Amino acid sequence: MAHSPRKGSPARWAAVVLPPLCLGGLMAWAAGVFSPAAVSPSHFMQRFQKAGALDRGFRRAHAKGMCATGWFDPTPEGRALSRSGIFRGEHLPVMGRFSLAPPLPYLPDNPAVARSLAMQIRTPAGEDWRMALVDAPLQAMRDVDDAYAFFKAARLDPATHKPDPAAIRAYAAQRPWLKTAFEQAKSHKQTSDLTNDTYNSLDSFILTDEAGKKTTVRWSAVAREPFRPAADSSVNDGNYLFKRLVQTLDQRPLSWDIVATIARDGDPVNDPSQPWNDADQKVTVGTVTFTKAYSEDESPCGPMVFDPTILPDGIGVSDDPLLGLRSSVYMKSYATRSAEHKTPSMVTPGDINNPTLTPDGKGQ
Repeated sequence: MAHSPRKGSPARWAAVVLPPLCLGGLMAWAAGVFSPAAVSPSHFMQRFQKAGALDRGFRRAHAKGMCATGWFDPTPEGRALSRSGIFRGEHLPVMGRFSLAPPLPYLPDNPAVARSLAMQIRTPAGEDWRMALVDAPLQAMRDVDDAYAFFKAARLDPATHKPDPAAIRAYAAQRPWLKTAFEQAKSHKQTSDLTNDTYNSLDSFILTDEAGKKTTVRWSAVAREPFRPAADSSVNDGNYLFKRLVQTLDQRPLSWDIVATIARDGDPVNDPSQPWNDADQKVTVGTVTFTKAYSEDESPCGPMVFDPTILPDGIGVSDDPLLGLRSSVYMKSYATRSAEHKTPSMVTPGDINNPTLTPDGKGQ
């Protein structure tokens, strides 16, 4: 007779935590070098397709989204950590994309789905800093093998749009090293909106200052809006998260502090599934401010690739084993969707011009 997972076991946490995270994605994949030769960007495209991605010109993950523009202002602390020109300008232009993590472009907004924020910051000299951040606290994978197995387990049932709980439990049971990631995902408190959420890089990066000193960091975009918990139930409007963001931007700018958590000796800098020390120093290196929203059907952010390995001098990749794969899969996704006929996005230009929530939608 099969036994149920023991109370407190990783498999038990996974049965509770990973289904919404698989639906919500934790699809901030990551990369490094392909380990088995059989694992290629094309194989990942197949995994995303089986997870519910549509061949209609959409991204293979983070498919539902909306664009925003604004600026980035660095701090003196950022200039001290990195020689990059990104930290020497003022009001540098920013292109951002808020999205839901799953590969489902027509997924109705709901409180359980993971969210993401991608950004491009450019200097007048053409330096380019791209970020891909999610609101999950840790990755539910540590390397390429985990990533491939994760997306196999996360395959969605066409009828329920949810993964098979047994596949998720098996994924967790075979990977005891992910226990902390499951625990933190379970305790993560979702916010009410995209506007007051904090988004994390999960992967680590290396800053180099004018003297050549290197500092390993993880990024977070920390909202200046006050925290409010997510509602206990969904709302009537399938675009309520995006409409609330537009409503707020119509009234005032929205800002996020870009915070670098500085690694200390002993922090697992090459493993995005593991937490760093709670006592690590946190430094605000700048602030991103968004002022205007766009449907991605009408914005250059729609086709943009937010590859987090596109970095300016003074910011480099670490030996995190997931960053190379992530870059390769992003480019494969771009090539695949660029060859397809793009159907209209769920967040339409009409939603941007008139972001009125469906009657009885929460937060009006």
